[in-house]
Amino acid sequence: MLDSFEKESRLHERRLARQRQMRLMEEAASGLPLHVNDDDDDDNANNNEMEYEMPPPSHVEEVDSEDDVPSMYSGIHNSNNLNKNGNDNLWSSANSKDLDDSKLKFVMGDNTNNNSNNNYDETASYSSWTERQKREHDESRHLIMLASRRVSSSSGRGGTLEMEMRDEERRSRRYNKCPVWFMLHRKLICSLCLVMALIVMGVLIGQMKKNMGQDGAEWPMNPATGGSSSSGMTSGTSASHEPMDSSNEESTHNPQDSSNNNNDSSSNNNQHELDMIKFERIKDRLLEHQISHASTLEDPTTAQYKALQWIVRDDPRQLDVMPLDDVETGLTGEQVDREEGLFERYALAVFWFQTTDLAIVNGGSGGGSRNGGPDRPFRTEEEEEDEVEFTMQEIQWRESTNWLTEKGFCLWHGVICHPVPQSTAHGASSVRYDDDFHVAILNLTENNIHGLVPREVYMAFTKMQALDLSWNELGGAIGREIGALRDLQDLFLQSNQFTGAIPTTIGELGNLYNLNISDNKIAGTVPTQIGMMSKLRDASMFQNRIGGRIPGEIGYLTDLLALYLDSNRLTGPIPTSIGKLTSLVDLRLRANKLTGTIPSEVGELKNLEQLFLSGNNLQGQIPDTIRGMEVLQYLRASDNQFSGTIPTDMGKMLKLEFLYLEENDFDGLIPSELGELHKLQVSGPSRMDHVLKVIIF
Repeated sequence: MLDSFEKESRLHERRLARQRQMRLMEEAASGLPLHVNDDDDDDNANNNEMEYEMPPPSHVEEVDSEDDVPSMYSGIHNSNNLNKNGNDNLWSSANSKDLDDSKLKFVMGDNTNNNSNNNYDETASYSSWTERQKREHDESRHLIMLASRRVSSSSGRGGTLEMEMRDEERRSRRYNKCPVWFMLHRKLICSLCLVMALIVMGVLIGQMKKNMGQDGAEWPMNPATGGSSSSGMTSGTSASHEPMDSSNEESTHNPQDSSNNNNDSSSNNNQHELDMIKFERIKDRLLEHQISHASTLEDPTTAQYKALQWIVRDDPRQLDVMPLDDVETGLTGEQVDREEGLFERYALAVFWFQTTDLAIVNGGSGGGSRNGGPDRPFRTEEEEEDEVEFTMQEIQWRESTNWLTEKGFCLWHGVICHPVPQSTAHGASSVRYDDDFHVAILNLTENNIHGLVPREVYMAFTKMQALDLSWNELGGAIGREIGALRDLQDLFLQSNQFTGAIPTTIGELGNLYNLNISDNKIAGTVPTQIGMMSKLRDASMFQNRIGGRIPGEIGYLTDLLALYLDSNRLTGPIPTSIGKLTSLVDLRLRANKLTGTIPSEVGELKNLEQLFLSGNNLQGQIPDTIRGMEVLQYLRASDNQFSGTIPTDMGKMLKLEFLYLEENDFDGLIPSELGELHKLQVSGPSRMDHVLKVIIF
């Protein structure tokens, strides 16, 4: 009976001690204050005390004191002592960082009373149980030590251990999300990303330098102001010009230097961004209308780029085109006029930069060389010999009133605009007003202009009627875009340095009345398309390097009054179709290399007053049909290879005043009918003596 009671008592004590031990371990691990006893333990203790009113046998206490197993009596005793001491003996993370030996003993239930005088002899049955209890004691001690260190680390050293465990957990979670191929090649992928980042940075830096170079580029000098800048010329600045007295339209007003404003970098960047948006918008419209080439608008050194930059950034008028969305819905008549006015203002600016920028004029960049150009990159040996380098003073315009100012180009020197209808908002019907309307006449004759004529002059002025650039120093080839000037009536390009051939598109100028390209260095041949210019009245091409034959299509020019092809390199015979030019008054073919005979059809030229054939290789006899030229006043046929006799019917040319037949192979007698020429200029005693002198010498 006693043995069974002892066994049950010890099992109950072991169970309670184990429960208390596990609870304290959990509290220690979670960092909560250690409570040695709680309500459950008190209840259990009270129940035990009530159940066992009699003191236990003495050998039970002896076993408890020697086997390091807490008994229910000793546990109650220790619990009461802790409660008496208050909270000072309670362990927590706030009071201590490590558990001392006394607390460890309390947790483990090692409350052996040193003063105990119980003597209990160990038996073999209890030895194994004691060893097992010690092992459990050691394991519990180790667990509580680990929990104590963890609580101490989290509270004293910022949670290093816990942070390491969390980082390790994050790393494992992150790696689990990455693909296997990425983990295998992560070094290579990181290297490629770094290389791509460096490339992108290099491109961005290069673009920034390029933009900075564009903004800081020097602008061409204005010859009219003695070499000063023609407009303002840094991003984010506005050009300021001296106001012109509107009452004095003929007063000289040259483009002035613009003032530089010091704006902060953010303002400059915003302004530059807005300018580029406008730049691209106008650029797209220019390309859409084929006014300029895309390559010229992308090169900052060209006159086209500089002109568009001036329009977008520095032009005080700040003209703009309609957005594409609005254009698709259609433009009104006035909106079309405004847009074309912007194109024409841009074209005039291109012409200004093309002829005043020293680098462009001398054939550096931006439009080709003086005798070349983008449309004719190859030059002949004669053109290369004619190439000359100019200085800034040599290319200054003689007159540049109002050019590149805030004034409308209708007030610029040499520009005459079409009258504005009274119904429009302009309120002006004269050709001199401050606006940007359609150019009717561009007259810059004798203005010391050097360089090339850009294609924009031909493509933008759709309603131009007269173009006069004569008596300047313009070079390069006449652009094939000249055919776009469908309304052109007068084209005067004489006395310049034009080279190349006459473009075949010149035949598209169906409204042209006067064509004068004389005194240049034009080569090639007379295009057959000249016969399409049915309204042509004056065709002057003398003093050039034109070769080949005179095209037979020239006979279609029935309204032609004057044809000047002298001083060229023409070959072949005179076409018979020339007899169809019944309105012709002046025909000059001298100083060429023409061969053959004079066609008999020349007798049909009833209105011809002057015929110059000297200085050729013409042969045969003068046709008898020459008598049909009843109003002929000048006949120059010297220095040829004419033979035979002089026609007697020449005596019927009663209006003949000058006759030159020397340096030929005439034979026979001089017809006496020549004595009837009463208007023939005579400086001797008789008419016949003068005629003989003219013929012989």
